[in-house]
Amino acid sequence: MVQKFNKLKAKQSGFTIVELLIVIVVIGILAAITIVAYSGITARANATKAQTNAANVQKVAESFNADKGYYPALAATGTDSLGAYVGSTQVPSGITVMKDAAASPVTAANGLTTVAYACLTTCTNSTGGRISWWNFGAATPAVNYVYVGAGSSTGTFVYPAT
Repeated sequence: MVQKFNKLKAKQSGFTIVELLIVIVVIGILAAITIVAYSGITARANATKAQTNAANVQKVAESFNADKGYYPALAATGTDSLGAYVGSTQVPSGITVMKDAAASPVTAANGLTTVAYACLTTCTNSTGGRISWWNFGAATPAVNYVYVGAGSSTGTFVYPAT
């Protein structure tokens, strides 16, 4: 009986250390691929969100112009501002419009829910403007622009008071 038990025990075998190491390496490679793919997806999703927010604010600026005959003179507060405009379209809740600045315009906040606004040439009865948003999806994240009215990449923009 003891001999039979010893023969059964001798036939049983487990995994070798080499086999275990191969499995661990394969799992590590799969985890690394997943992490890299996930971070790329997150960056593209953030860029799309920021761009959509800028497009929403662009629609509000165009609506402002249709109602009043000129583009907003202020970004955030005041009767002639995008943030306080109550018309046919409004800035969606959760999006903050701040004044554009000479430096990176949306660095004062997270860039996902914040866009910046600048007037074309002068903020008094402006004929256009520029809405800045942070492009997280670019190889090197940078500020991108959406233009309203007569605004274009060759325009001269001034920064509103608020």
